Amino acid sequence: MRKLKKELWPNSVEIHLDQYHARHAVIEEWLGDNMGAFKGRWNFVPHHSGVCYYFRNGKDSTMFSLRWS
Repeated sequence: MRKLKKELWPNSVEIHLDQYHARHAVIEEWLGDNMGAFKGRWNFVPHHSGVCYYFRNGKDSTMFSLRWS
């Protein structure tokens, strides 16, 4: 599984495939509205069991976790 550099993306939240599949468009729209453009404050890496979202700061990671996991 691919992982992003911890120095750049120290915080991550994994969403399992069964939870992600039906909501991916809504999740990414929410991220854009609340955290700006892709690869600014957030990033993601899909893998076989789901998607791992990465964040530059812990506050964003916590806010995402409370909303989506």
